[in-house]
Amino acid sequence: MRLGFVVNDIATEESSYTTTRLAMAAVNRGHESWLIGAGDLAFDPDDHVRARARSVSKGRYKSLKTFLDELRGPKGRSERITVDHIDVLMLRNDPSADQGRRSWAQMAGINFGRAAMRRGVVVLNDPDRLAQAMNKMYFQLFPEEVRPRTIITRDRDEIRRFAKEEGGHIILKPLQGSGGTGVFMVRKDDMSNINQMVEAVSHYGYVIAQEYLPAAAEGDIRLFLMNGRPLRYKGKYAAFRRIRSADDIRSNVHAGGTVAQAEISDEQL
Repeated sequence: MRLGFVVNDIATEESSYTTTRLAMAAVNRGHESWLIGAGDLAFDPDDHVRARARSVSKGRYKSLKTFLDELRGPKGRSERITVDHIDVLMLRNDPSADQGRRSWAQMAGINFGRAAMRRGVVVLNDPDRLAQAMNKMYFQLFPEEVRPRTIITRDRDEIRRFAKEEGGHIILKPLQGSGGTGVFMVRKDDMSNINQMVEAVSHYGYVIAQEYLPAAAEGDIRLFLMNGRPLRYKGKYAAFRRIRSADDIRSNVHAGGTVAQAEISDEQL
């Protein structure tokens, strides 16, 4: 199979990224993996989607760093491919990473993915569903039982009022963004500084204020789904628990969190 992976920018990819692992694993299993930057896509006059893309020449790799270095280096393959001719296009770019000077790139994968779908390419995830999840607002469409009490606003007074209702203990985060960027914990003793915190977070746009969940200290579980069902391998669920470091409220791995084995119970399911 020929697989295409749309990323923010090939130059900024890292060996630790999941995309790199997926691309290398596919190559090691005999498939073609092509990395495509958000700015490398094109819609040609003949209605075909094409892209400047990079791949590797060897058939097997042990090191993620070696794989990525060869893909980007002189030993790698660089071609203008017809995206419509690949079998699966995976939209792996992070729109939140392109805020600001690269805002034009935020919808690139979704827009070109829709065009590729018209030509019969399997696009993962569905571009229309990804468009609905461009920011954390989509979580508010989930049942109340699985989400904390939340207010989304840019009004400092409304956030202060919400914090008082929650006993002065809340979490602040930007509506846009990922990786734990711009996340603050507000405690009762911090109320005198809440305006400054809101000002810092609102620099990114709207502010999410949420009730603090004590169980967050135990970390959170990432459970992988395929076609809407929990993914299992040899009878075990594909899942892991993210645990925050002792001096940080965030469990994001990029923010210093660690990964541990997760036990999946009926509660999680």
